Amino acid sequence: MSKRTKDPDVMLKQAYESLSNDEKRTEPAKGQTVEQVYGFIQKGERKKAAQFVYNRFYRRYLMPFEKVDPDFNSGFAQMAASCLMIEAMESFRNGWKTTHRLKVAGKEIYVGKVFEDFFKHYSEFAAFESLGNEFYDSIRCGILHQAETKNGWRITREEKYPLWDKNNRRVHSTRFRYQMKLCLRKYCNELQNDNNVWDRFEIKMASVIRNCHKGNLKKTAKS
Repeated sequence: MSKRTKDPDVMLKQAYESLSNDEKRTEPAKGQTVEQVYGFIQKGERKKAAQFVYNRFYRRYLMPFEKVDPDFNSGFAQMAASCLMIEAMESFRNGWKTTHRLKVAGKEIYVGKVFEDFFKHYSEFAAFESLGNEFYDSIRCGILHQAETKNGWRITREEKYPLWDKNNRRVHSTRFRYQMKLCLRKYCNELQNDNNVWDRFEIKMASVIRNCHKGNLKKTAKS
């Protein structure tokens, strides 16, 4: 059995070489194949890699809401998309394979901390600092598990409300989505300029690439 490595370049190469030629043509972002993205990373083309990340998140989870008539938009759908973005973006920024049963330094971490850290890292969400655990339970888990908010939290799209109405526990979903777009841009900028962020991105991308391999299905079923 080959020895596991934590070297980002080696992890990425091993993941890529495990794919078939057909799997290498998988598009982890619209119009960009695994083969192309792997090439960007191998060549250290950070601007192109950052554009890939932006395309992956923006086109899947933000742009669709920009194309919908406001009268038919959904605050709950916007918040569901934003919540999954927060977990995924934190996974990219920290080099995590997943936030499911997340362990840091061998200790299992409550996923609410992922939201706490995200809100602390991005000034756009300073209003939610210290509310990460409650947000996770009341918004993220409420919507994604039962299609509703919990603990008296509300979602609104009415223009008269701010991003966070503390007194009424009300979140403005459209303003929240706008802030997510700014945070995504910030992360992409970090990716181009911070070596540590780049290394963790490579580790995460090794996981993204491995998920394109059909052989992972049995392993996932057993986990």
